[in-house]
Amino acid sequence: EAFLSDFSALEPELCITAAYGNILPTKFLKIPSLGTVNIHPSLLPLYRGAAPVQRALQDGVKKTGVSLAFTVRALDAGPIIAREEMEIDDNIKAPELLDLLFAQGSKLLIQELPSIFDGSASSKAEAQDDSKATLAPKISQEESWLSFDQEASILHNKVRAFAGWPGTRARILVIDEKSDKRSELELKVITSRVYRGNDVNSSENDAVTFRKGSLIIPCGQNTALEILEVQLPGKKVVNAAAFWNGLRGQKLKKLRS
Repeated sequence: EAFLSDFSALEPELCITAAYGNILPTKFLKIPSLGTVNIHPSLLPLYRGAAPVQRALQDGVKKTGVSLAFTVRALDAGPIIAREEMEIDDNIKAPELLDLLFAQGSKLLIQELPSIFDGSASSKAEAQDDSKATLAPKISQEESWLSFDQEASILHNKVRAFAGWPGTRARILVIDEKSDKRSELELKVITSRVYRGNDVNSSENDAVTFRKGSLIIPCGQNTALEILEVQLPGKKVVNAAAFWNGLRGQKLKKLRS
């Protein structure tokens, strides 16, 4: 109440939000005379919610964008003032895409400010089609595990979607053939890509190999994932070559779910 009182005393004309995770109360929304405008990094009504960029990358979309919309007392459901589309490549990660989309959203806001201030934005804003809405729920730590029984493209999309936070984790079996000792190793997968070679190991062979600077892990449906950078618990991020050299001849196998 104290904040709302102080905010009201400022007599703001317009409020701008970006990456704000909560639904604003009606008392707040009534204060700015021209309303509240949100910069949302998706092509609304697609990916409403807390993690629009991450969920879009996880789904492997080829196109996304940013929307400028008036805020209402519902989740990212207000009338849309403007949208900007953006093509995305197969390897961009969430933090980089977030930066690009919010930079584009800021330009879009500056471009639309005159129409917001003269009131014409309110008349031209388009109501969202709720029947086409999709949700982008908050990401949990439990989602960060990779299962190599899935196709490589699914895993790669997850790696780039969850980059930054919470990251993606995997368990690998380490085999010392000299002592016949076996141990599980947990690592973070930092950078990956889908292996495009035509010599993918069969699903019967769980061996992790090293080729041309990448770890190659066999995955579901006769696909394979290339891992370019990893991080061991409490250690710095290293490239796959440094990690492989650190094994000193020990072998790796994927663990099945």
